[in-house]
Amino acid sequence: MWRSYTGCMVVLLLTTAFVIGGLLGGIAGGGLVLWATDAEVSLWWMTPTPTLTPTATPSPSPTTTPIPPTPTPTPSPTVTSTPSIADVVGRVVPAVVTVVNRQAGVAHFGVTIDSRILGSGIIVDRRGYIVTNYHVVEDASKLTVVLATGEELPAKLVASDDQQDLALLRVENGDMPTVRWGDSRQVRPGEWVVAVGSALGDFPNSVTVGVVSGVNRALELDDGLTIEGLIQTDAAINKGNSGGPLINLRGEVIGINTFIIREGRRSGVAEGIGFAIPSTLARDLTEGWIAADAP
Repeated sequence: MWRSYTGCMVVLLLTTAFVIGGLLGGIAGGGLVLWATDAEVSLWWMTPTPTLTPTATPSPSPTTTPIPPTPTPTPSPTVTSTPSIADVVGRVVPAVVTVVNRQAGVAHFGVTIDSRILGSGIIVDRRGYIVTNYHVVEDASKLTVVLATGEELPAKLVASDDQQDLALLRVENGDMPTVRWGDSRQVRPGEWVVAVGSALGDFPNSVTVGVVSGVNRALELDDGLTIEGLIQTDAAINKGNSGGPLINLRGEVIGINTFIIREGRRSGVAEGIGFAIPSTLARDLTEGWIAADAP
């Protein structure tokens, strides 16, 4: 019995020892594994992470686009500004004169009273030839002209045409300023024009502005004569303007101012109706007279 009990105890103790030894061995082995694992993990975190630098992808070479040739700019049309009326008048005024027609009056108690008719004229030749209206110089006993400078000179009647209401005078004064003739055949209704003359005889070189109201007008005079081809204008023309120039904006003489209408035959009072002899007629007629008179 005792031997049997002792044997059982020995077996139990050995079994227990083996079990305890196995447990201790397992714990020890597991700890070793955990230590090794922790070490490995620690080493993994302690190892610096390499910086990854992305490799730059080279940009493709830009495709060269041909540059089209620069087109030659089209020149802008020249814009011609309207000339200053003052500048136009300034070029003409030196050749505009006042014509003074002195007529012998009737003697009363031994005293002769002279009368004066005042008009205008233009210098058309540097040798001193002046064009005016015939009715300005009609029945003159003495003629003088007053230049734009104020100088008064004696004048001689060279030729006249009462039907065309034109006359040619001459003064002896060397080299004189002249006007430039224009072509009245190119004049159109609505075109701006300027009249220059000695208004009322008291206001030399007065300037008025208007338009061409009509062309190729015919006007019957009180003596039964009819003048044709006249230029009608609304530029103010007063007594004393007769014989003065009607000019365009290029400073060219397109007419010789000659008549105004103040009252219509059927419709009463009229305003702004004046007439000028066309320049083509005046130029052709006076050039013939100058050629016949010039030395």
